[in-house]
Amino acid sequence: MSGAAFGRDCNVNRFWKGFNILEESVMVAGMAVMVLFNFLNVVFRYLLPQTPFSYTEELVVLVFIWVSLFGISYGYRIGAHTVLTLASDRMPAALQPVLIGFATLASALLMLVLARTGYAMVMNQIKHGQILPGMRIPMAIAGWSIPAGAAVTLVSVLRSGYLEIRKARAGA
Repeated sequence: MSGAAFGRDCNVNRFWKGFNILEESVMVAGMAVMVLFNFLNVVFRYLLPQTPFSYTEELVVLVFIWVSLFGISYGYRIGAHTVLTLASDRMPAALQPVLIGFATLASALLMLVLARTGYAMVMNQIKHGQILPGMRIPMAIAGWSIPAGAAVTLVSVLRSGYLEIRKARAGA
């Protein structure tokens, strides 16, 4: 392997490592926030019923959306799309890359549509100054989860599809 190719491989590996860390960090931090605030919400509801802690439900839903969308990306990365596996395992080896390619293309198109419509939704939220009533923050903070999650998932879909097609062609 030449020095340039080795350097390029190192940069690509570094990119994927950083991408994976970002994806996992959003999910871990989000889960921690959701558990903490749900716990505090229950404790304060019963111990201090007059405490203004109503915004926690909005916060948990907001974080849940972010975690869910990044979780979809994570699922693609680890190859957790079992329906595709069930279908492709029953096909002749020569057709498996075709099915995987079709599924990858369909998923990528869905993520592009989701990113585009999510972006339009966020722009509309910003234009109209929509805010979350409990937390009094812009609704666009929750809205950005859709185009951001779709973009991250698109990258994972394309990478996963590429690796799956390569694996199917190799006959592994």
